[in-house]
Amino acid sequence: MTVGVFLDFAVAAILIIGAVGGVAITRKLNRLMTAQQELKIALDSFELAAGRADAALKRLEAGGIAKGAELQSAAARAEALVNELSVMASAGERIAERIEAAVSDVRAIGASRGAKPKRAA
Repeated sequence: MTVGVFLDFAVAAILIIGAVGGVAITRKLNRLMTAQQELKIALDSFELAAGRADAALKRLEAGGIAKGAELQSAAARAEALVNELSVMASAGERIAERIEAAVSDVRAIGASRGAKPKRAA
């Protein structure tokens, strides 16, 4: 009888240890499932943020390309204006030289005649 009682206590102890282990494993699994759900929420949020960032980058790239084309066009117009202004400045210099030469000729003619210029009253 003592062996039977001893075996009964041994089986009961093994069952209690198994039950405690099962409860511990269940708690760990519940924590793991909660963490898994939180991770899924975080990943969904990350995916949404990544999608928004991708869309923003595409808009930024499109805007940059458009602005680049505008700047290139403006640079071409500015270069054309610089060329035109250079031509105008050269023409202005030639005209100024011709006027200076004409004024010198008029002064030389006036000096050779000995004429004094009349002043307006």
